[in-house]
Amino acid sequence: MCGIVGKYYFNINQYDASDLPGMMKIISHRGPDSSGTFTDGVMAIGFQRLSIIDVTTGDQPIYNETGKIVLVANGEIYNFKELRATLQSIGHVFRTKTDCEVIIHLYEEYGNSFVEKLNGMFAFCLYDSEKQLLIIARDRMGIKPLYYCQTEDVLIFASEIKGILAANRISAVPEANVLDEYLCFGSLCKGRTFFSKIVSLEPGCLVEVTSRRIHSQRYWMPGIVESVLSEAQYIEKIESAVNNSVQRQMMSDVPLGSLLSGGVDSSWVSVVANKLAPGIKTFTVGFPDPAHNEIPYARFTARSYGFDHHDFVSDNKEYADSLEQTIWHHDEPLTFASSVQNRLVCRYAREFVKVVLTGEGADELFGGYPRQYLSKLQNQFLLLGNANQRLILLALKFMPVRKIKTLRRFLGLSPYELVLWNAVQTEREKIVWLFDKDEPDISNRVEQLNKVWNKNLDTIDNLLLFDQQTYLRSILNMKDKMSMAESMELRVPTLDNEMISMAHEIPGGIKLRQLQTKYLFKKAAAKHIPKKIVYKKKIGFTIPVDKWLRDKAGIGRYLDQLIDSADKIEGINKSKLEKVICEHKSGTQNHQNILGHLIYYIIWRQQYIDTKPLSVN
Repeated sequence: MCGIVGKYYFNINQYDASDLPGMMKIISHRGPDSSGTFTDGVMAIGFQRLSIIDVTTGDQPIYNETGKIVLVANGEIYNFKELRATLQSIGHVFRTKTDCEVIIHLYEEYGNSFVEKLNGMFAFCLYDSEKQLLIIARDRMGIKPLYYCQTEDVLIFASEIKGILAANRISAVPEANVLDEYLCFGSLCKGRTFFSKIVSLEPGCLVEVTSRRIHSQRYWMPGIVESVLSEAQYIEKIESAVNNSVQRQMMSDVPLGSLLSGGVDSSWVSVVANKLAPGIKTFTVGFPDPAHNEIPYARFTARSYGFDHHDFVSDNKEYADSLEQTIWHHDEPLTFASSVQNRLVCRYAREFVKVVLTGEGADELFGGYPRQYLSKLQNQFLLLGNANQRLILLALKFMPVRKIKTLRRFLGLSPYELVLWNAVQTEREKIVWLFDKDEPDISNRVEQLNKVWNKNLDTIDNLLLFDQQTYLRSILNMKDKMSMAESMELRVPTLDNEMISMAHEIPGGIKLRQLQTKYLFKKAAAKHIPKKIVYKKKIGFTIPVDKWLRDKAGIGRYLDQLIDSADKIEGINKSKLEKVICEHKSGTQNHQNILGHLIYYIIWRQQYIDTKPLSVN
């Protein structure tokens, strides 16, 4: 697990590697153990190492037998032992015991098609100096990040955006037309970032760069290939995949633990890990508010299986005190309010271990969010005649419960619209009103869905695929930035290649059943962990932002700053913003999502756009 930066010059007359140390320094939290560089008049590469595998001889850059091919890689290759054995059997010579060295020899043997053979989380730069060919690539689901920026003379890339901004002659210019999509969904899609001309390399993609061209290609694309098995057979496959994936991802030459949320996914991962390494260290962060606190569930699981468990409680003041540094590490406005606590729990765990397992990804693969069940209900609703549909919608209109209102709103949509708006964080009507416009601009979101949408699939399958390419990517980006901010490697066994392939074979219609989210996954999990954990109400990693915004000792301190900075928020109606803040402070309305995102946005602007130069501090 590491940080990489680099520059490839199309115009070698402009070659300049003097900024490489600064680019490396600003992401040094990703790899404080050692560093390395490579320069040759065309290419400049920098590497910051967090040593996990082959601590002694695994420094990078790594070279092939002739020294003509150079590699820096961030992440882990979980099937490297099998690949290494195959490559050695056909004559390749390895210099280290590190997992990433297989990438160089796979390239020598198979060309750029080798990426398909990798099972892992990775973002790498491979440079063939004889051909003056650069290859950059990311793992299938986007667990590890990689950004790049192209000018007339040079292509610049880095594990974090701030690494690119530290390069000479690169300015932090805000991207246009991002607020609507951000406020609706909490993030951007299609590789867009909040910085003009800086893009995120899409997961499952590889880019080849030479002096003459830049060629991007997708080496892997998620797709549904449904099999026809019995429920028992699917459950058996899920059990096998979870066991195999956790076992693969336990490889480490340094202490390893697990983040234990108290939910089904992280609990099952931790239980499997504990069988392989009894007494595994587990870590949980909780909150003073019992409605948001999963510590009791985590402690129950830990006691039941003999984990070496550690937890702590985080409050509003700690949240507010840590918010600005968290946003700096995130590079962009936060998607999730819980980013702060994700960073804090990694900081806490780092006192004991250097690697942690987590349970992210199962919800998007197996249908774990209550909002996803709306697609199932809509399928049944659409089977009714028009008259019955109208009667149901009319009856729901007069039921005041918030969840009933959500149900009515989504049942009235088409299946395509339900998928598009399923993960909305702030209602479009609120954004339209606050910014005095007819409709929010979410055209990039629509384009992304058009790429995913398959009329031959069930709505739930389309929804899960769309979530995997939007919502999940936001989660993985946050998890990487928050863990690496504390020099911690975070692994995601539930997104192992075997788990992904197996999940895409299961028809969406049986992933959610009997009003139960993650129906099959939970039935499989219930054979290994207590049903009390498997079937408890989903809390998720949420924090009480609505209450905390009303407390000036905590995040509420930023509401006055939000008003003062309203001129930095393009198109917002300041008087309406003041009304929203007053309503929230009084408790008559809950505007936590839009107020939270606007606060994150103005802090980000102050750090990255309005303050120059960019500072490590």
